[in-house]
Order: sequence, then C-alpha cells, then structure tokens
Amino acid sequence: MKLTTAKLRFNEHNTPESKDFGDLYFSNRSGVEECDYVFINGNRLWQRWLITRQSCFHIAETGFGTGLNFFRVAQLFMQFRLANPTHTCTSLHFFTTEKHPLDVSDAIHVHHSWEQSLLFEHNFEIDSKVAQILQPESNLDMSGCQAINMAKTQSALLELQQRFLADYPSPIIGTHRRHFQSLLKDCECNITLDIMYGDAIESFTNMYHQCFEKPLINAWFLDGFAPSKNQDMWHSQLYEKMQKLSQPNASFATFTAASSVRHSILNQGFNVRKRKGFGRKREMLIGTINSENITKLNQKHSPKIAKTHSNASEAPYYSRKGLVNHNHTIYTIVGNGLAGAITAYKLATLGLKVELIWQGDIPADGASGNPIGGFYPQLNAQHNYASQIQIYSFLYAQHFYNSLAKQQPFKHNWCGALQIGFNENTQIRLQKMQEKALWPSQIAHIVSAEQASDIAQIDVPYKCLFLPKAGWISPPSLVNSCIEAATKTGNLTLINNHKLLTYTPKHESVECTFYNKTISKEVVQNKHNLILAMGSELTPMLDSVVPLRLTRGQVELVASQPSISNLATLLCHKGYFTPSVDGYHALGSTYVKGDTRTDSRTNETVQNFETHLKSIDKANWKDSLAQLQNASNNKSRAAIRCASPDHLPVVGGVPSAYQFHELQDLYKALPVHKYPEPSYEPNVFVLTGLGSRGLTTAPLMAEILVSQILNQALPLPAELLHTLSPNRFIVRSLIRQQQWN
Repeated sequence: MKLTTAKLRFNEHNTPESKDFGDLYFSNRSGVEECDYVFINGNRLWQRWLITRQSCFHIAETGFGTGLNFFRVAQLFMQFRLANPTHTCTSLHFFTTEKHPLDVSDAIHVHHSWEQSLLFEHNFEIDSKVAQILQPESNLDMSGCQAINMAKTQSALLELQQRFLADYPSPIIGTHRRHFQSLLKDCECNITLDIMYGDAIESFTNMYHQCFEKPLINAWFLDGFAPSKNQDMWHSQLYEKMQKLSQPNASFATFTAASSVRHSILNQGFNVRKRKGFGRKREMLIGTINSENITKLNQKHSPKIAKTHSNASEAPYYSRKGLVNHNHTIYTIVGNGLAGAITAYKLATLGLKVELIWQGDIPADGASGNPIGGFYPQLNAQHNYASQIQIYSFLYAQHFYNSLAKQQPFKHNWCGALQIGFNENTQIRLQKMQEKALWPSQIAHIVSAEQASDIAQIDVPYKCLFLPKAGWISPPSLVNSCIEAATKTGNLTLINNHKLLTYTPKHESVECTFYNKTISKEVVQNKHNLILAMGSELTPMLDSVVPLRLTRGQVELVASQPSISNLATLLCHKGYFTPSVDGYHALGSTYVKGDTRTDSRTNETVQNFETHLKSIDKANWKDSLAQLQNASNNKSRAAIRCASPDHLPVVGGVPSAYQFHELQDLYKALPVHKYPEPSYEPNVFVLTGLGSRGLTTAPLMAEILVSQILNQALPLPAELLHTLSPNRFIVRSLIRQQQWN
C-alpha cells in the first residue's frame, strides 16, 4: 500500500528539515563530515573492510532520509575497492528503513544541491582513536585511504545518484531493491541498496525472516530523528532485532547519547561506549556486540523461544535453504528463456561461474520467443498477495531493465499502458480501484476517455486505468541482451543442443543425464548444483511434488496500417494490443489449457481479433482493424506457457517427496514450531510457473532465487515468499487432506 511522503522545508543553510518531526536531516555544519565522524568512523568501516574475509559487507540503517549516509558510504567503498582491487570484499549491501520517504521532486532538489555544493568532495579521514577504542589490537596501516584521489570516484558517485533518481522508489510499503554495478572500470564493485519503506520495527522483523533467521549485519547506523522527537522508532523491539540480525563482532554507532537508548542496547548484549559527539553535540554512542552476553541472554530466554514461534511467517516448513558449499562452484542453469537468461546474468555479474544449457539451437525459442510482449502489472482492487507480488515484481523489473539497457541495449519502450474500461464490469472495477487508492498516481491512475485518447494518440472512447511506467518489450531481444552482458563478464559458458532427461541429487553434486543432439547420444555429467528454468519441459520432472499446468497461447502480429499506426501506448483488456514495432502490432493472446502443440491456427486468430474488437467496440478505428484480420502479411506464433494452479510463480529449492511423510500431521494445526524443517533435493533449485506474466515477474523471481542460493537477504516479506515456495502445494495438500490432481 502507498505511504505518505515527508513534508520538507529548507532552512537558511539549505538543509532539509522535517515539518512533521521538527528535526534536521543532517547537520547544518556539514552532513558529510557528520556521517564520516558518527557512522563511518564510529563503525571503523575502512579498517573492518580491510580485515574481513567476507565477499559482502552488510550495513543496516534506521532512517534513510535523503540517503546521504548511503551515498557517502558507497563513495568510500568505491575508494576502498580502487585501493584494494584484489581484496575478497567486493560487495556492499546497505539496508535502510524509511516510513516517510521524500517526494521525488524533493529528492531531486536535495541531490541537485549536493552537486552544486560539491558536498562529497570532502576528504575522508580515519579517526585512529576510535579505531583503537573499538579494535585496540589493530596495527593496520590506513594510509591507503588517504592516498586515494577523491576525484576518481566523483563521476562514479554522480552516476550512482543519477541511476537512483531515474529509478526513484515509488512510495509503496515494502522492500525496494536497487543494484549498482559496473560503476568502476578498474575493479569489481557491487553495491546493493534495500530501502524498506514502512515502519522500522516491521521492516527489520520482515528482514529477520528474509535472512533465513540468521545473523547478517556487520554494522548499524542508528540515524532516525532524535528519540525525543520520534519515539516510535526508538522502541525496545528495534534493539531486539539488532541483536538477532547482528553477526559476531557487529558494531553500531549513533549520534544520540540518550540514556534510554544506551540502556536498551546494553540489555541486548552490546558493549556500549560514549565518545565526543559531532560538532556542538556533547556525546554520542558506539559499541560492538558481545558474543558472551548474547549467549547468556539466549540461555536465559531459551524456554520462551519455542512459544514465540507460533505464526505462519515463522513456519519451518516454508524455510528456504541456500547452497551449502560455494567453493569452486559452477552454477548450472537449464533453460534458455527469460527465467534462465536473467538468472545467468545475475550470477555472472556477481563474478560467479555459470553455464547455461538448453535443448535447442538458439536462445528464446519457446514461450520467451514472441517478438513483442506487453509489460505491465496485473492490478486489482484488493490488496491481496497476488496483487502485491505483481506490483513488487513490476517495480523491480523496471529498475532491472533500465540498468541492463545501460549495459546492453534491447528492444523496449516505456510507452505506458491503458487498461480499458470497455464494459460495465470493468468500469465498476476501475471505480473501486480509484476509491481504495491503493497505488500512487505514478504507478496507476484513472483517466477520462478524452485523456486516454490523448495518451494513445488514437480514439479510446472509454475511461481507463493509465500505467505510465508500463510498455512493451521484445522478449528475444531481452534474453539475448542478458546473455551478451553475462558473456562479457567472462563468467558464462553457453551449451546448446543438450536436453536434460533426468537428474539425481548426490551428497555434494547432482548427476545429470543429457541427450546431446549434436552427437545423438546420452551423456552423464556431474554438476555442482542445478537450477531448473525450463518452463514447459519441467512438468514430467516435478509432477510428484509441484503440480504445473501447461497452456497454449497464440499471438498475432498485425501489419500496421495508417488507421492504427499512430497508436502510442499499450492497450490492455483481456488481452493486449501494442504500438507498431518494426511494422507490426502484437495482438494476443489465447489460452488453451493442456494443449502442447505450437501450430498456428485460424480459429485462434479469429478469437484474438474478436476479443480485442469487443474492447474497442465504440472506437472509430474498430472497422479498420477488423478488415486487417485476413491480411496476407499478418503472422501468428504459438508457444506453450508453464503456470501453477494458483497462477503464482514457483521459485526456490525443489522439495523432496519425503515431505509428504515429514509433514503428514499438518492437518492437525499444531503450533508451527512442532513441525520440522522439511527435506529438499540437495543442490537443486527451480524457477518456473511464470505463465503469461514472465516479463513482469522474471527479474524479481530470479533475484529471489539468486539471493536464496547465496544465503543473502531476500527482497520480499515472509508471507509473500511463502506464496512462491515450491512446496506450498504439498503443504496445502496435507492441510486439506486432499490431492491436488
């Protein structure tokens, strides 16, 4: 659901101030110097980056505000990578919360003022006193940081800011993940930002489950508005989440020295110290987690722990396990469509070795092979799980596509989409959506018939729902773009003409049997792991644990004519009609359940035209389009889609059939902690069930899968992840004591 954005004013120093809380977002003296002093030095980040053996360093912040802390840390991390190009730590993951995000116009104003004031050209200096307080045994030479010329990261930081503002997160509750890669030409440097819009306590609670209930955070920035002005955020539950999410030796820093904050952090097992505050502020707090204190706390509260695990979000039967052993691993993906190509791209750009295998000659020869496809979310008037997954997928996909296009262009156009209110039922549905106001106007808003016609540049005589960020994409072009970008990393190997016949999980590998079409022979190969992204080919392999449904869909390519050539936006109803692309409009699509043939059929062409003609019955170009139905230069293409019974994607580890035994008492509705974590096929994962919504859902589903495999935080809250779990069908079947077939 949408959020209320912050109300700002700018004081005489041009420093933003919250009207709601009456507090500054950062110091009048210097926001950068304050960030360096309080948070970067307070957590001794440079020193800890030098000594860490982890590939990714995780920082969590309360209060994103203007984003100043994130951008300053990102700049410093880029300096670190330039100074240490062969260091193990190549990635930074920054988690932050915000209940009242800046309006995009205010964000642009703030960032523009930073550019004008050259805010980030301040040289970072390491505070050796803090380094010795928090790590007295350290004798590390910090001169490398001083030696880096700030100018080397200025252009990269400017590009990062521009990318962020171009894909500025819409004010919708939930996690908005942003990736910033290829910022430096001289070394690998991956930066990920998770902005968790909404209440901070709820955000970190969700994050706890999204991190597999394992400690992840290395450093904390406690930077909400002052406790005296924003008491809700500085709640005891915040410090409880800090303790649960903190890795051993995690640190924290905060500008405040309030006794309530100090005692609350102490009570959660942290060592806490006071130090001089920034500028005129007398004191601030810094500290580290104390493993011995945490052990004592856990022992003290252990009898209560089981009782707290009683809600569905903590159900062990929906747990997600990553890959156990990542040493010298090659990630094997089977499938050459959207799911496989995007997953391969994501893994390869993280510096991981990937092989992409498929049975045909060329990529995107199946359901992802339609020349043009509509890209838009399927919204409704209910704020249910399906609607939430659609909107989160759509928003993430647009960010992903924009980032990819900068590296490797592909055919697409964000021309917007009009969902046509062509009859009484759709008009009522649109009216309900308008009344509930679930979505910000930049995502979707109602327009009149006159406005719709202006947007479309063609007659649309109906009230419509307009989605400005939607558009069309060429799926084959997108798939090839992902493959080309992944190939450029040097981490991707392509293997065609190999059909996966069977696989058998072993203890540390997966034995795969392929049919090699080139030599007309079966071959057996052991893989470190296996990611199944084969769409319609998956059904026989998973039918005992995941029920998949196959549906034939035919799309028409209608040769453009003067009467329709001016169409400037995507038109949606029960199907879709695109603007002209390379001289053709895409018109689709049919849905024929259980039919797996891909021949072109005249009756489905008729069906596609009839469906669209009904949706534009009052438009002055209806007859012109009807006359094009039998044009000799039209084309048709049919493909087989793979979907699940609940029409939601399937992403995660492949469940073992042994779950039917392990979870056989689910129908008894016992407290969730009474049930075990069920078995999965080791080192085997699946991404499928995208149906006709792959352009919208594939990027986020691939991100979920990659994050799970790598044991990283997931980008959706627990209840939505459960609805995507591959074993949800086993769970439902056992609860209802009914077979799904």
